[in-house]
Amino acid sequence: MDPASEELERRSRYLSSLIRRTKLSAAPAPPPPPPEPEPEAAPKPEPRVGVGKREELKAVVVEKEKRKVKEEGDGKGKEVKGKEETIKVSVRVRVRAADMPLALQRRAIRLAYEAITAMPRLDSKRLALALKKEFDTAYGPAWHCIVGTSFGSYVTHSLGGFLYFSVDKVYILLFRTAVEPLGHPQ
Repeated sequence: MDPASEELERRSRYLSSLIRRTKLSAAPAPPPPPPEPEPEAAPKPEPRVGVGKREELKAVVVEKEKRKVKEEGDGKGKEVKGKEETIKVSVRVRVRAADMPLALQRRAIRLAYEAITAMPRLDSKRLALALKKEFDTAYGPAWHCIVGTSFGSYVTHSLGGFLYFSVDKVYILLFRTAVEPLGHPQ
């Protein structure tokens, strides 16, 4: 086996062991005993996203406002009257694989979701750029983002800097790589 293949195999085994350890350490705890009923209803908790687990989040319902324009007039001038209409849209968000703190996962998912719902038509390049820029400014350089409906990848990432998730049929891979300064000859 050539050295490059050996290195690839070594890294693959290492990443697989990290994923296995993460899954084992993130095993769900036994459910606590049911609490005594209270007169007031408690708010429902948000769904949990486990690191390294494949969990499906509940469908998110969003209200979008669309305006219908109705034209009326006598031929000389047009009068435009707007009528607001609320449409509920169900969006499914699913974490496929993760090696990232929960707070960063939530932020990435929220940013992607907001960007997708704001676009009339999916622009993968613009979404990838928005996520990359946001994470570069908030958490330091060397974030990379791949967005699409069908793609393959095999990447090496910094520890705690990997998230692969989907929003409906859009798949998003966000990961961080280490940046090493170049030595400049004098």
